[in-house]
Amino acid sequence: MNRTEPGISLFPDPCFLFAGLTDGETTAARLLLSPETRRYNAGDAVVRAGDSGGRLCFLLSGRVSVYRTGGEKPVMINQLRAGDCFGAASLFTDGPAPTDVVAETDCRITSVAGIALSRLFTAYPKAALNYIRFISEKLVFLNRRVRDYSAATSDEKTACLLLNEADERGCVRIRNVTALIKTINLSRASFYRSLNSFLTRGIIEKDGNIITIKNSFELKGILS
Repeated sequence: MNRTEPGISLFPDPCFLFAGLTDGETTAARLLLSPETRRYNAGDAVVRAGDSGGRLCFLLSGRVSVYRTGGEKPVMINQLRAGDCFGAASLFTDGPAPTDVVAETDCRITSVAGIALSRLFTAYPKAALNYIRFISEKLVFLNRRVRDYSAATSDEKTACLLLNEADERGCVRIRNVTALIKTINLSRASFYRSLNSFLTRGIIEKDGNIITIKNSFELKGILS
């Protein structure tokens, strides 16, 4: 069961909202936001599709999964970890939350109301630009997910997945294969068959659960 932590309201460090603000401005901005911090146990529903929106959430610790509902069974579309943020899609639309968010582990989450963000944006235009940049990056991510689902072959889906999940060094850490391949509707056998193909061709290297992209040009070429 979730519970509020009185007197404890935190943000990830760094937090995208405060990029470019001075230390003094950041302190004042945090006060303007009047955040609320809660704890959730593993298995708790953090957000249910259809709930009223209006809060931007920051994951301070733990891990949550995001599920698309409405079909025969929920489909996991993303996993979020400490430092990630969710809730932006329904924040200023007056619409309900579009997805379920479920705590996979014990979590601590800070949330901010839309009206408080409006106060922040009025006081600090830089924060508004930071938010616009964040939303733009989310649109790019969603477009990539659409490409994932529309990819015709297992090689294309696997290439999309690796390119989407890779960090700045080209490394992908596979923590949960089953959960990961659900996001692109791919079987475990097909996923590993494509990985072995990429290994043979020298496109990737694999060391335990870490995959390193060695030839991103050729990997992107699989999608053309």
